[in-house]
Amino acid sequence: MNTVRITGVLVVLAILFLATPGAVSAQQEGEQPAMTPEMQAEMEAWMKLAQPGTHHEHLAPFVGTWKGEVKMWMATDGEPVVDESLAVAAWLMGGRYLEWKHTGHFGGMPFTGLAIEGYNNGDERYESVWMDNFGTLIMFFTGSCSNGGRSREMTSQFTDPIAGRTIGYRTEYQWLDDDHFTYTAYMDKGDGEFKNLFITYARQ
Repeated sequence: MNTVRITGVLVVLAILFLATPGAVSAQQEGEQPAMTPEMQAEMEAWMKLAQPGTHHEHLAPFVGTWKGEVKMWMATDGEPVVDESLAVAAWLMGGRYLEWKHTGHFGGMPFTGLAIEGYNNGDERYESVWMDNFGTLIMFFTGSCSNGGRSREMTSQFTDPIAGRTIGYRTEYQWLDDDHFTYTAYMDKGDGEFKNLFITYARQ
């Protein structure tokens, strides 16, 4: 179920409670309603789904403050625009989601970006959302990891504001050591991928 999220646990428990014969009267009398074996199994499945696991551990090393050297290309040829950025990553909701706050300058303009990423135990994939002050779109990414979590690839797409066509976007995280990782982004406007962004991060 692609739309199911961990926060649905409370909703499911509420439905199970209300569906139990005598639940309302039991609540009024201060008693706990009995759960059937089926309800117990469903609750346990949801609780298991809600627990951070190995893939959340893969995200844990990114927690901290990072200085980035940014190189951006807008086309396959030409020199990149070079700048610096600062990224701060922190856990949300008990280690279930990682929040990234980015600040910097690009092309002389101040830049702020926000990302929230995590691992969906139910669909067995990494998921993230991205938004920044250079647009009004929210980008949705899904992906997987390799090399014991040291490498992660995410894909998304958005609409070209000029041509109106769909642009493919692919990103790669490469963990180098405890204090360094790289982020590479590739853009595909329909005629093949080209490197759009390369950031080298160093822990502060």
